[in-house]
Amino acid sequence: MFSSRRRILLIVPYVAGLLMCVLCMRLGFWQLQRAAYKESIQTHLDAVGAPLAAKSLDALEQWQRVRLSGTWLAKQTVFLDNRVRDGQNGYHVLTPLQLADGGGVVIVNRGWIAAGLHREVLPAVVTIAAPVQVSGLLLRPDLKGFRLDDGKETGPVWQRADPEHFASRLGVPVAPLILFQENDSQDGLQRDWPRPDLGVSMHKAYALQWFVFAATALGLCGFFGWRRLRQRRTP
Repeated sequence: MFSSRRRILLIVPYVAGLLMCVLCMRLGFWQLQRAAYKESIQTHLDAVGAPLAAKSLDALEQWQRVRLSGTWLAKQTVFLDNRVRDGQNGYHVLTPLQLADGGGVVIVNRGWIAAGLHREVLPAVVTIAAPVQVSGLLLRPDLKGFRLDDGKETGPVWQRADPEHFASRLGVPVAPLILFQENDSQDGLQRDWPRPDLGVSMHKAYALQWFVFAATALGLCGFFGWRRLRQRRTP
């Protein structure tokens, strides 16, 4: 009885090591799948093509390039603070766009504008009252980060682009995505957005890390098994 129990206890570490190896391999292949998925998105983003026309919030998805028709809600424009460009401090200008035919509201990041000499005076932004067409890329806003307040800004200068806060202010449905405008609107704002980083290289690095862990677990099982076999054969 004690002999069989001892044999089981000797086998357990090898079984655990093999299970760890299998688990790490599965995690590594999962990371490679994520990398391949994001590479396909990147290929789609890099492809040159006309933006899709969208008329309602239900038709909007992240990573889409769309063309929206509507009217600016100019009085609801806010300035996203601490946006530095070429060493100069400035703002990103966010204006809600009321879609035509009551299709809801989409928050548009219209571009960058330099801050003035006095922060108490916000820069003037040209916003036409007539219906407009805006095209660009839809992205989820970055709402991460530690905040000392509750994030519910009341003035025209905000720290983060929060569609839910816009919705509470406007009292109407607002898309959870931000449209980064790419077409020219003759408003003097700068819109040469950086290429989105989807983290493909990060997933590949994680995959390599998991494969190293798997190889380590398998190598340790083999090493200790070989050493134990040698000890048994040694007279």
